Amino acid sequence: MLSADEPSLNDLSDEQIQKLLGEVAPKVKELMEGVTLAIDYYKEGGYDRETWNRICDGLAHEAMNLMMALSAPAHPYLARDCEWAVREAAGITPREGRMREALQQQVAKGLLMTVVTVGQQMMVEPEEWPDELPAAVLGAVRSSKRIKADPTMANLRD
Repeated sequence: MLSADEPSLNDLSDEQIQKLLGEVAPKVKELMEGVTLAIDYYKEGGYDRETWNRICDGLAHEAMNLMMALSAPAHPYLARDCEWAVREAAGITPREGRMREALQQQVAKGLLMTVVTVGQQMMVEPEEWPDELPAAVLGAVRSSKRIKADPTMANLRD
């Protein structure tokens, strides 16, 4: 799924690593503030599931953003390749499909990037995923009840 024809990348220099860590430091700080919030909430007797789920959801999103930021230099073509794969699976351009299609394809691209990135963290390389993965991800986005109910999607008119 990822471009095989792209040139191999050199290792990061010390300066590039320092720059990357400098950019990531605020994200780590924000993530740690979320962890502290969750711990404080629990210590104060916060046991209601909805609030706890929201805190954990926020932490999960921040952790995923951090992982994506850290892996981006090693995979500079990931976003482009995932967008191409989703568009090919969709069989329709965002312009032809209008705003709903454009939004669904953007969500699918992000989800596909996440799947591939997490897969690599778990030692599954991009070429090891089945060719149907982009179509499966797009299908999941299109059929998701929560995505359809989101105010942005629900308010769109075809």
